[in-house]
Amino acid sequence: MSFKKSLAGALIVSGLALSSFASLAQAATQQVNVAMDSNNYPFSYVDENGAISGYDGDLLKIIQKKLPEYKFTYSTVSQDAILTGLKTGAYDLSSNHFYLNKDRAKSFDYSHEPTGISDLRLIVRKDDNSINSLDDIATKHKKLNPINVNDARYTVIEQYNQTHPKTPITLTPSGEESALDMFRSVDSGEYDAAIYPIGGYLSLIKKVPLNIKASASVGLFPTIVLYKKGEDPVLISKIDNILKTLKQDGTLAKLSEKWYQENVYTLPGADKVVVKNDL
Repeated sequence: MSFKKSLAGALIVSGLALSSFASLAQAATQQVNVAMDSNNYPFSYVDENGAISGYDGDLLKIIQKKLPEYKFTYSTVSQDAILTGLKTGAYDLSSNHFYLNKDRAKSFDYSHEPTGISDLRLIVRKDDNSINSLDDIATKHKKLNPINVNDARYTVIEQYNQTHPKTPITLTPSGEESALDMFRSVDSGEYDAAIYPIGGYLSLIKKVPLNIKASASVGLFPTIVLYKKGEDPVLISKIDNILKTLKQDGTLAKLSEKWYQENVYTLPGADKVVVKNDL
């Protein structure tokens, strides 16, 4: 056999070996289909450059870097489409400032470590000093802005009404509505109040000044990653461990300051915010 033929044969074998190695490496990297909200600033949105951004967008990028054995593939859709896609198995996971409620606990798997803390407030007009709590909305018959039935804020009001059957808040279901539209409906006087996380309010009010203000905290709630039912428990466990580390090393606090304009981990009661499994 000539030297050239030997060399050619060696190169072919080498090429096949490299190709096989590349295939094995690709097979070893598990693809994770991630759904993100395209228009839920400052939690998850697509910026002017077409990149996924916001608190949850940044958080998932950090998580991805710590999981080289997985490849996150992103889709940006509406929140309703996210939940539908998780139920059908089209998506593996999503992080979009989600709260946990009974329906979600039954329909999805979820992180047992919080992605952060949501500081829920009432948004009212600046000249209205009569609304400072959910009790004020109920007993003074104030008009609360409608809430999407798929939004956990809807559940917050439902739970309030269950514990206050004699003085319930009028709860009107709605389709998807942007936070800015909610705030404008309060500013215009169409509604007396909206209920929304302070982080979203503070970020938006800097961009679009309106004649509104935020109440004291209505409550602190853990936010979570939602997974399709039956998601790989190894992936869920790994992300839980990363979230725990990110809280301990101050990364989540920094993301909170960047996107929510406050460090939610310094709020009274923040140390008691955990994901409850006994809903």
